[in-house]
Amino acid sequence: MASIVLSFVGQQDPFGSKTGEGSIVTLIRALVSQGTVIKRAILIYTEGTATGAKETKEWLMSELGIDGGDVELVPASWELSNDPTDLLKAAQEARRGLDLARLSMEKGDRIEFNASSGTPAMKSAFSLLQAAGYAANGQVWQVRNPTEIKENQTRVFQTDVGVLRREFDLKVVKGQIEGFNYGSALANLEESGLAERSPMLVNLLKAGIAWHQGQFDQFYRLAKSFLSDAEKRQGESWWWMAYEQAYTALVRLQQENTSEAMQHSFRAVEGGLWEWVMVTFPDDVVARDGKYPLLKPSMLLRYPSLRRRYDEQLQKSSEVEVRGYIFRDLLEAHIPSTATSIDFNVFWDSARVARNVIAHRLGGISERSVLMAWGEDIRSRDDLERRLLGCLNAISGKQYRSLAAASLFAKIHARAMAEVAAYQP
Repeated sequence: MASIVLSFVGQQDPFGSKTGEGSIVTLIRALVSQGTVIKRAILIYTEGTATGAKETKEWLMSELGIDGGDVELVPASWELSNDPTDLLKAAQEARRGLDLARLSMEKGDRIEFNASSGTPAMKSAFSLLQAAGYAANGQVWQVRNPTEIKENQTRVFQTDVGVLRREFDLKVVKGQIEGFNYGSALANLEESGLAERSPMLVNLLKAGIAWHQGQFDQFYRLAKSFLSDAEKRQGESWWWMAYEQAYTALVRLQQENTSEAMQHSFRAVEGGLWEWVMVTFPDDVVARDGKYPLLKPSMLLRYPSLRRRYDEQLQKSSEVEVRGYIFRDLLEAHIPSTATSIDFNVFWDSARVARNVIAHRLGGISERSVLMAWGEDIRSRDDLERRLLGCLNAISGKQYRSLAAASLFAKIHARAMAEVAAYQP
């Protein structure tokens, strides 16, 4: 195994009046004493440390026997020379030095970062690169001032940037959860090693993944232990999935996935109606896998007003399916308020027509098209939420004022956000 040393050149290189050999020489000497083969040394210098860089190279050649061809002096950018305290510029130059180091790396080689030379910005740059994951095969070294070494301390030692790395990883995961990107959040949590320290967050994310895939039954099983008794009772109701489907539409709009938003918004009401008719009239309808339920003649005894529609369908088929006009008539007969509901009037008429037109066109769907499909008065996401709630509350008998309040996933999402906020790397 061989190593490539990457360092900025500081004012104390190659020597300091009080510290003796500077950190570059001290580090390389320590590495060589441990049997490390120095394959290459890349020294980044500014205009103010150009002479020190040249002298450091000469000292490494004469005192440590390192071949001059293996020591590369790299001038820093004019911007960093002009302001050596600029952390961004220092990080950019450190990244450039890392790219140079990789050109001569072979399998098994390591990069040794010297974080004790140069300005504070330069010293921090290598730790930031390592913590950000730019060099998985690297390690950061510090060199203590010999006049400040305490008992049992070594002058050259490694710096653990693991905590900083975990902070970076955690910030990425938090942003992904905020954006409802649960799959990527879980993948990053596992890849970074953070998953082992937070099994609760892992379980919350797995529940969220099931929800985003529309597997609401699986979501409920995974989320159940995090829910209150009242929320568990909600998960046993016939209507809870309809609200989850509607909330999915809002989440997809937030993610700018308008095609799925369109699909979920209509599935919420259509699927809710399907469940409603099966639960409300268990003796008067017949469920069929993959097909519309059938309407039994017994329904006419309850609602004679359905007779005309019923007979019309019988003239075309031997069976009467619960769909279209007869479905609308049944809903309005059982829940009269839906007959004058602007939400349902739009759903039965213009919304369904707009949905069918958009579904048969190629290309993407604008958010405005999604909103307008639910009525000319729908101009915002809040308006769409109000329309969906109007439909779902009417058939469920609930009075939810927001889909977030109605959604079990919204509770799991809030719990996941709280869990990641409280995580201690």
